[in-house]
Amino acid sequence: MKKAIIIGSTSGIGLALGCKLLTEGWQVGFTGRRAGILEEISVRYSGAAFTEKLDVTNSDMPEKIIGTLIDKMEGCDLIVVSSGVGHINSELAIAPELATIDVNVVGFTHVALAAAKYFISQGHGHLVVISSIAANRGDSGAPAYGATKAYQSTYAQALRKVTAKSSPSITVTDIQPGFVDTEMVQGDVFWLQSIDKATNQIFMAINRRCRKVYITRRWRFIAWFMRHMPDFMWHKL
Repeated sequence: MKKAIIIGSTSGIGLALGCKLLTEGWQVGFTGRRAGILEEISVRYSGAAFTEKLDVTNSDMPEKIIGTLIDKMEGCDLIVVSSGVGHINSELAIAPELATIDVNVVGFTHVALAAAKYFISQGHGHLVVISSIAANRGDSGAPAYGATKAYQSTYAQALRKVTAKSSPSITVTDIQPGFVDTEMVQGDVFWLQSIDKATNQIFMAINRRCRKVYITRRWRFIAWFMRHMPDFMWHKL
């Protein structure tokens, strides 16, 4: 039986992906800050789901919690880093920016490093980073969010190079979703995709052990335009 741990799986994509893996016959370790959701998962999927409360901003917790779940599950094949926050902050207040950095950079780094070191030690495994289409270019609406997602995407690329030197049996995947119908999405947006469709495509990307995937697939065109659009056009959007 395949075994996965999802960091940040009490809401949004992380929760949906965890449930998807369970239905596909995986054992899944769920983590997050919402103790009530973790309890519901534990009861509903008794025997297949393992839960541990985790706040990634507590630097002492990520490696310890990952190790605890691995011990409970007696191994792990896949670790998905799905924890993240984002704040609309066009007024450039400092507090939302620092809160975003705390989770999406500092907390993320603790988790990603712990996962990478574990897979290097066992010689195989799959690390999946849920970054964002926002990683492709800075935007005025949520400056720290796009910047932190660019950090995650680049960090995943670096870990891919590190792990490649250790074992060809370790895969690092960067998943870049566009707008997904979760509580994080605010306001009217285009190409809003259902969480079920996004989750199904993420699951396929995991099975194929892809390096980088846009969710849904048509967002690859938006990513290309974001990277190549001249500044004078981008600034008018």
